[in-house]
Amino acid sequence: MNDFERPLTDLLHTGTPQPERIITASEIAELAQHEYAPKGHRSQRWGVPLMAAAAVLVVVAVPVIVIGHDNNSPAPASPSLSAPTSAPTSSPSSTASNTTGSVATCVTSQLSLSSGPSSGAAGSIYTTFFFTNTAGTPCAVRGFPDVSLLNDAGSIVGQPATRDGSEGPSVRLAPGQRAQFTLRVSTATQTGCDTPRPSSRILVYPPEQTVPLRIPFTTGSCSVSVQSLIPAH
Repeated sequence: MNDFERPLTDLLHTGTPQPERIITASEIAELAQHEYAPKGHRSQRWGVPLMAAAAVLVVVAVPVIVIGHDNNSPAPASPSLSAPTSAPTSSPSSTASNTTGSVATCVTSQLSLSSGPSSGAAGSIYTTFFFTNTAGTPCAVRGFPDVSLLNDAGSIVGQPATRDGSEGPSVRLAPGQRAQFTLRVSTATQTGCDTPRPSSRILVYPPEQTVPLRIPFTTGSCSVSVQSLIPAH
């Protein structure tokens, strides 16, 4: 059995040539031509089988080549998924401002009144008072409060406080913040006041309000004056 007969025999019996030798259709056709007898008639052993094998090889080999090419094709890349990004968030500032803001005027029910330190000089007593925003929302105060001193019977002593100086800017009060004003009580005798008149309470109307606040405040006075509201310090 020669080199052409061995792989061809494998192909006819198993349908698969030996790995080291691939028989092409042209080789089978050439082998079939060599099998004709000298006198011009076809060999009984290889004539017809060789032609049939050539046809089988043409039909079978081409799909194998195509399929092999498809199997080796790279798989399509999967689209990458990017994680969604979150917009940065900003936290509100915890610092409140005591300066002018576009908020409603503080009403009396939003405020509490308290007294601070007092100091004296040349027949006058200066006392600081505070408005505190006790509400849950911001509000603003501006200008002069209306102040009077009261005796034990609740009557006004002397004249209401006069205004001292110019009106200051609006003071914005966040919840819990304070504005202050200074009250000057004159103890010096003057025309119509030979002796300072005693008082035990102070009555204060916040700016632009008609409902007052009252707290204890004991002093003696011939006259009183009040300064404009400013941010507490």
